[in-house]
Amino acid sequence: AARPKEPAAPSPLVPPSPGDASGDGPALGETAAVACGSRSPVSRPAEGHTLGGPAIDRGGVGGADAQAEVAQEPEPPEPPEPPEPPSTAAPSGGLGDPGDGGSGEVPVDDPSGHAVVEDPWGDDSEGSEAEAERRRQEEEALKDPDKAQELRQQGNDLFKAGKLHDAREAYSEALYLMPADSKKEKAILFSNRAACLQKLGRWEDVVADCKAALDLDPDYVKAYMRRSSAFEAQNRWSDALEDLKKAIELEPSLNSSEYRRQAMLEKRAQEQFEKDKDEMLSKLKDLGNTVLGKFGMSCDNFKLDKDPNTGGYSIRYES
Repeated sequence: AARPKEPAAPSPLVPPSPGDASGDGPALGETAAVACGSRSPVSRPAEGHTLGGPAIDRGGVGGADAQAEVAQEPEPPEPPEPPEPPSTAAPSGGLGDPGDGGSGEVPVDDPSGHAVVEDPWGDDSEGSEAEAERRRQEEEALKDPDKAQELRQQGNDLFKAGKLHDAREAYSEALYLMPADSKKEKAILFSNRAACLQKLGRWEDVVADCKAALDLDPDYVKAYMRRSSAFEAQNRWSDALEDLKKAIELEPSLNSSEYRRQAMLEKRAQEQFEKDKDEMLSKLKDLGNTVLGKFGMSCDNFKLDKDPNTGGYSIRYES
């Protein structure tokens, strides 16, 4: 005989309606707790108790005998931990480790508590020695002695044509392109530019360029002669005489053409010396009278006697 078909069991997740006449279903609060996925314990029906249908066999598998499961919401994920800040100290064994043949950058103490990496090449800030050396190397890479000689010749041609400003610019550009070790060539360029400035009457600049030339070549006669002329134009007779004497010493043939000028400079230098001496003695006398006046004395009580043989002075007291 055919086995009678068993009635299908209702879904355990669908609660019976509040108006279920059987009164065997779970309470409304319990059903709401199951539907909302509450983590608090949920009251389950006793063994054999039906949810609006036949009893459920918890020992069976599949079909109407399957175990009723309660759906729960998944737990929220844990928030990710914040990343650790990067360390400022050099890692061991890396480039900052002086013992592994790396760059040799050594961490040093810092008041802030952070590790500071010391640059073995020194400070590279503006005005430091490392920055100056870097700039010097960059400038040396731009040097072009052939172009500098070409500009020097252009300056000579412009000077002869009376184009003094253009000649000065040509000499300046040649100086920039001339290598630092070409001292003789740079001395000539400084002296040539001083010649342009001499024609323009810029005496302070003439003195500066001649000094630069003599620093590079201490035996450069033309530089001494040009600086002597600049000193003379500034009424610096003694300085002009000294440079002229040095030029004649290096090139004795100049004596025949410069002896008159030398005599004039000697006379002016002596006059200037006497004038400066009188001004100095006058200032010293005023200072002395201020001090000696407290003791009832005066500088007039002291006389200076010049020795005709040596040119020196001796002080004599007269009451």
